[in-house]
Amino acid sequence: MDEETAGTGLATSRYTFRVPLADGYALYHASTGSVLHMQGEDADELTALLSGPRAVIPPGALGPTLTARLRRTGFLVESGFDELAVVRERYWNARGNAPVVLLVTTTMDCNLGCYYCYESRSGDALNVNDVEGLVAVARDRLARQGKRSLHIDWYGGEPLMNLAFMEQASAALQEFCASEGVAYHASVVSNGTRWPDDLAVFVSRHRIRQVQISFDGLQANHDRRRRYRPGYRGPEDTSSFDQALRLVDGLLQHTRVDVRYNADHGNAGDLRGFIELAGRRGWFGAPHRCVLTVAKLSAYSDRSAFLRPHELTPGEFEELQELAKRLLPEKAQDDQDIVQGFPHPKTSVCGALAPDSAVIGADGLEYRCGLQVGEPHRAVGRLPVRRNLPLLHAGPSPAPGEGEWWDAFDPTTLPTCSRCSFLPVCWGGCPKRHLDDSPADIANEGRYWRVNLPAQIAAGFGERAQEGFAFSETDQFRD
Repeated sequence: MDEETAGTGLATSRYTFRVPLADGYALYHASTGSVLHMQGEDADELTALLSGPRAVIPPGALGPTLTARLRRTGFLVESGFDELAVVRERYWNARGNAPVVLLVTTTMDCNLGCYYCYESRSGDALNVNDVEGLVAVARDRLARQGKRSLHIDWYGGEPLMNLAFMEQASAALQEFCASEGVAYHASVVSNGTRWPDDLAVFVSRHRIRQVQISFDGLQANHDRRRRYRPGYRGPEDTSSFDQALRLVDGLLQHTRVDVRYNADHGNAGDLRGFIELAGRRGWFGAPHRCVLTVAKLSAYSDRSAFLRPHELTPGEFEELQELAKRLLPEKAQDDQDIVQGFPHPKTSVCGALAPDSAVIGADGLEYRCGLQVGEPHRAVGRLPVRRNLPLLHAGPSPAPGEGEWWDAFDPTTLPTCSRCSFLPVCWGGCPKRHLDDSPADIANEGRYWRVNLPAQIAAGFGERAQEGFAFSETDQFRD
């Protein structure tokens, strides 16, 4: 018996996947991110063993050199080793190390009436009296773990519909950060129709390093879906599409722009033409990076259940994503979880799970998820200044127990996710899906990885996955 297989013995890892290549097989480990190319007459049998049901490897069965390599890369583990515990530790470390991000909803008002919008479009808006409370939230979150960087995400409604508050709050937050030696930067989520003309000065003044602008297809579809609400159209507002195009043209001279293409059955056919239009306008060769992401219009809550009939099926959406991947230059694709061409185990969490981050609603309430803004029963707190006001003036009360759910959320303890071999690259997907108890959406997350992970692994080797190849539910769940 050699020292590599001495002691408790070795077993195959539950997080190993294999993908057939033109010559041999790719082995991918979802928890370590390791990838091996196995070739030769024993490759089929060996990779099937390593990626199949958990199996104990007899001492000396694979030889010392191969055994050592497979142990080092995670494909073999000690038979008593708790792999799930490693994923759990990484998950909680990511939550604790997440940066401080405040998503600030300046107003629920918006000049456009998008057919899929689930927001209340109420008159709620933050005002000058809320600036002090916002700075207090930033101070508190930074002090909790001594973090030295603050990111503000201006959100709405349309955030620039409350430009006066944004100007005052931005100045106050920057002044506070400068006094504390804290790095400051910001981003904006906008419909692209209410920006000032002095883009360079505006971006610099507010330290904006990223802007998200959404489109709903080419002009006919976009303008039909994003109509101006009664009383909100100005003399210059002939087309929300044209305004957004011109804004992206200008912003790319000064900062990164993330273009979000909202896709459903009605505009899926516009995607190719829209990407071609973006290319002709020079977006992908601009001084600053332009990233184009295809987003599926979905029913994220009961308020948006009306979207169900318009949703693309998982297969239809994946075809759109594949089309975008083929047409877009590499730098215009947002593959943040792909490292050196291969999917990488997750090391970050969404802002809703970051304990030092917060979402500030236009109603003065604090939420954990931006998709919950305007749902008082989902609130977890209130701006400090408003805490001291009579309830009549402070607004609705936060919901008891909501914050505790977010604090405790751990996909490694959930009945389905804890058994899933995609867990290290997925972490359960959107946690709001779990909060809303949406089995269909959670199941679709698994389907996404069964279909797309093989394609991502093969692409890392410069190949396309075999036609129709996908992982099975047996590959996903290996009890």
